[in-house]
Amino acid sequence: MDRNFDSLALRLEDKIYGTDKGYIRFELLKEDILDFCPDLREGKWRVLDAGGGTGRFARFCAAFGNEVLHCDISGTMLARAKEENKAAGLDMRITLKKSSLMELSPGKEGLFDLVLLHGVAEWMDDPPSAVRHCATLVKPGGLASLLIYNTNKYLLKRGLNGRLLVKDKPNHKHRKLTPTGKMTPDEIEETLKTVRGEIILRSGIRVFNHFLRSIIPLPISRDEWLESERLYYRKEPFASLGEHSHIIWKRT
Repeated sequence: MDRNFDSLALRLEDKIYGTDKGYIRFELLKEDILDFCPDLREGKWRVLDAGGGTGRFARFCAAFGNEVLHCDISGTMLARAKEENKAAGLDMRITLKKSSLMELSPGKEGLFDLVLLHGVAEWMDDPPSAVRHCATLVKPGGLASLLIYNTNKYLLKRGLNGRLLVKDKPNHKHRKLTPTGKMTPDEIEETLKTVRGEIILRSGIRVFNHFLRSIIPLPISRDEWLESERLYYRKEPFASLGEHSHIIWKRT
């Protein structure tokens, strides 16, 4: 069964976007999308934010004048999104729907100019199927923005902390917000090769973060950290070592 965050909604929001690392994630994703999906600024697109949580990216896209369908299986998340959308004056541009990604179809919802699947596939029973299904919702010439927890970084962190040899005996007691369905960037690309399209961006979100379990905080500001990420996150080998893999795919 796909993961429902109703019971952890507020904690998840705080962990993802209420911290410096969440700020870095949001800023880098916005830059990737605006650099590689420049027509988003024209405000003429249909956008799907699948598993969009409290709707930060739905509001980001709607603010340009685009029409957004925001889906999630968590009623708690959608209720918070409704409040935030109204407060931002964007509730008329964002449609909320309680639904999982796999329940959506071109026949019911139509096709979209841009589909966002951020931090969703790794929580599903079958991440590759989620990626492929996401691609079917993109119109010809349209784009998908995929953000998936990166196995490469996860294994590197375990190795640096002397835990790689016990990777088959994970302790999930205190790791409720660590997904199990991780993929490498190469695995995402191999999955996308099964549908007609091309990858136009592969970046790593938060390359220089969270390697060691115990570390003195770095003597740099949040903005200095962001600038360091900007220098390397689209370049290999760093792009394959981000906490999350971000891939923008174009349907041909």
